[in-house]
Amino acid sequence: MNQITSLRNGTIVNKFYGKVTDGVLALPVSGVADEDAAVTVNGVEAQRLGAHFTAVIPVSEKITEITMTAENTLGKVTHSIKVLYDKDSFKRYNFLIDDNSFFWTEIVKTKPRSLFDQFYLKFLKKMHDEYGTKFTLNLFFRNDHEFCELSSMPDTYKGEFADNADWLKMSWHAYSEFPDRPYQNATAEKVAADYDLIKGEICRFAGESSFIPPVAAHWSMIRPDGMEELVKRGVRVMTSQFINPKTSLTEKQKAAHLCDIGFFQNLRECLYLEQEQILYSFAQSVIYLHGMLICNYWKPEDIVPKLNEVKAASLHHELLSLETHEQYTFPSYFNYLPDHTERMETAIRWATEEGYAPVFFAEGILGNTAWEK
Repeated sequence: MNQITSLRNGTIVNKFYGKVTDGVLALPVSGVADEDAAVTVNGVEAQRLGAHFTAVIPVSEKITEITMTAENTLGKVTHSIKVLYDKDSFKRYNFLIDDNSFFWTEIVKTKPRSLFDQFYLKFLKKMHDEYGTKFTLNLFFRNDHEFCELSSMPDTYKGEFADNADWLKMSWHAYSEFPDRPYQNATAEKVAADYDLIKGEICRFAGESSFIPPVAAHWSMIRPDGMEELVKRGVRVMTSQFINPKTSLTEKQKAAHLCDIGFFQNLRECLYLEQEQILYSFAQSVIYLHGMLICNYWKPEDIVPKLNEVKAASLHHELLSLETHEQYTFPSYFNYLPDHTERMETAIRWATEEGYAPVFFAEGILGNTAWEK
């Protein structure tokens, strides 16, 4: 009783939550309070219907604190939350590719004339040229399948990387693919050291413009003190499954709610993310985003129906998170998917035809830089 119920602390609001006039969002706020209480929300007198109240307040700042006050003969009770305003939101998608080590190992060994003579990067450039797609490649320092380390990557292609940095960026993912869950019990110092190592290598061989803070981490399990180190280094978004995660291609959907591979968020946050897909953690200064489509999980013919489901479920935002894993593109990989690039292009084509613009979620508020203009 005596609380806001239509929003929660960390809700990311936009034009779907109310009416926008000259950049100001008229935001309805509702909840429950003692029936004999006088209720205001940020000083606006609320309308009452039994225990329920509603008030419309203006939201014009990036972060707004919302306080309901209920006062009766017993005294005064308040409930406060904060929301993040995704001003001038628009339909947009991010495409990240995890587990990258095969492409740069091939470049180290074959030394192609151009980056885009390498077949994997050639395909990504084709997607950019045809659809405008922007890619973030999350890198391992060590290739555990064919031993090679990122420090072996030559800086011969630095200019070419820089010339394409507007759409092709690289980031940290983990020191290496194995063991699984490398940061679940790791110290903050280990997380920071691996991040700095990989960032340093990317800047060395590709230039600073080619690096971008990650929006994913290998196995999505980093303790709060490790997340603090990432935030210090510019991380603002982390995407994962959070609840009932699939950890392999063959794993069946779980019947019970299970929080896992979700940065140690609790059940309340995970259930909210399952429904609303985005939530801002004021405690950590991180936007958590529920993963929407992992291309290597779905056959080409299943991708469009799945994306239509994602769109239908996205009631309060216009975001699309596309993801896949590098290794499924390479014939040498034991789980190679011959149709992997078809899966990727099917998702990209759908996003383009549906009017989603390519962005980097690491920039602004999930690719929306309206507050920076």
